[in-house]
Amino acid sequence: MKIKEFILYIFLLLIVSCNSTKNAALQKESIRALTEEEQREFDFNFYEGLRQKEEGQFAQAYESFLKCREIDSIDAGLMVEIAFMQLSAGKKEEALKVMQQAVELEPNNWWYNTNLISLYIQEKKYKEAIAIGEPLLKKHSEKEYTYNVLIQLYKETNQFSKAIALYEKLERITGINERIIFDKIRLYLVNNNIKKAHTEIDKLIFKFPRDNKYKVLKGDMLMQQGKMLEAYELYQSILESEPQNPFVQVSLSEYYKAMNEPDKSLEYTMLALRNGQLDMAAKFDILSQHIENIIRADGKIEETENLFKLLVEYYPLEEAVHGYYGAFLQYLKRDEEAALSYESMLNINPKNTQTWLNLIQIYFAKKAYEKVIQLTDRAIEATEDNLVFYFYKGITQELTENYTEALRTHTTALSLFKPGEKPELKSDIYTHLGDIYMKMEKPEEAFAIYEEAVTHNPNNLIALNNYAYYLSLEKRDLQKAERMSAKTVEKEPRNSTYLDTYAWIFYQQGNYSLAKFYIERAIDNMKEDQDSGVLLEHYGDILWMLGNHDMKAIETWEKAYNGGYQTEELKNKIDNKGWKR
Repeated sequence: MKIKEFILYIFLLLIVSCNSTKNAALQKESIRALTEEEQREFDFNFYEGLRQKEEGQFAQAYESFLKCREIDSIDAGLMVEIAFMQLSAGKKEEALKVMQQAVELEPNNWWYNTNLISLYIQEKKYKEAIAIGEPLLKKHSEKEYTYNVLIQLYKETNQFSKAIALYEKLERITGINERIIFDKIRLYLVNNNIKKAHTEIDKLIFKFPRDNKYKVLKGDMLMQQGKMLEAYELYQSILESEPQNPFVQVSLSEYYKAMNEPDKSLEYTMLALRNGQLDMAAKFDILSQHIENIIRADGKIEETENLFKLLVEYYPLEEAVHGYYGAFLQYLKRDEEAALSYESMLNINPKNTQTWLNLIQIYFAKKAYEKVIQLTDRAIEATEDNLVFYFYKGITQELTENYTEALRTHTTALSLFKPGEKPELKSDIYTHLGDIYMKMEKPEEAFAIYEEAVTHNPNNLIALNNYAYYLSLEKRDLQKAERMSAKTVEKEPRNSTYLDTYAWIFYQQGNYSLAKFYIERAIDNMKEDQDSGVLLEHYGDILWMLGNHDMKAIETWEKAYNGGYQTEELKNKIDNKGWKR
């Protein structure tokens, strides 16, 4: 049991104990005996506080208990109730002090001590919690709870030998217990005490000789220690009595993986996944660990696909099964079939954002933009205005040159952001808005929008580049453009687009030498599938303005034109053999 679980457990004890504290409040001996009237008033307010607490009226209950404290300030039961109220109000330090007082007044009270331990644990005062827990265990050695909480505290403070000693004592009370054994094994392995770890698992094997899972665990431990032959022989002995043991199949998959025999490893992985004795959670765990090996199994594509089909048939309502199958189909570049798997996932869980994104990206990559628009609309409705889907919808509308609708989509998305929410995504949307305004030949609106983009995310390199480039085209604020472009080149010195922008800004400033240097770096770093037309035209323009590369400039323009970049402006440069400098 984890520390947090103990905190919850102790709180339950606290609530239960509070119902019994009224007796302590009535039976304790005060330093000064209460008068009959004081006792009557104390009892009335105390029981009223308990009633209000039961009805969830904590503020009123707290007031009732405070009235009691005015009458009798040293009633331990009352202090526990007040501590509970303070704790509910988030006043942990005050609650801790009051609970300490209650324990000082009644040091032998089990409930008060356990509640104080709980508060110490919350505040991570483990040393103080142990100081209460150790004497409590001596007084209540029959209570399993005390052992458990002290063991957790010892583990939290790395006192492993003390934790093991307590486990041994607890085991004498409860008998051989799987949870205790497994906890001891973990502690022995942490301390590298392999021999004792094996002794513990042997206890379970001896007590449950027909349950092979403990033998499998022993084999796994042997394998982790590098004793591969011993592990293998143990696995084989298990298979002799239980040939379809799924846990052995999983372990043998790991064994062959460690022995660098991937085909055998995959064979046992497949056997485990087909094994009807293994529950779906375990199969998901195997899939998550071995999915890459399964998908990339050379020569076993048909077998792998049959496995996925079998899993889908057995577990048609398991979202993850369809997800794994979809990933497998995408790996085979069978995107249409993968899309059907993702649609099946959405039928099971229409709110899964990642599934929608997987589906959208399939059609986006195919440039099936009409389908993307349909999917984004469905996703927005299913996921309650998820911003990322507005983003994809706006980009798709932009690519299809439906600028008016793209503006509307992006503007709607911006209206849905909460203050401070996803600044990077917000910056990206502003960037696309700026691009759209430039395409609509509205530079004033575009520059205002670009300013918003870089304000929300000063490291948005696309926004910085586009803003700088369009400023250079308009020959406006070139120094600002240079600063922004320099930042993009500094971050990505091999990005040909950013280098081209930087070169063009220098060109517009009349610094043709630097422009030539950076445009050549841009061309050197172009990717094979990158459209070179604009870069080559820029290179030709820069060469022309240098004044001593005229023939090379014309050749560069011709190369751009013949490569498919056939604008009227470029054709005029070639036909007129440049222009008057």
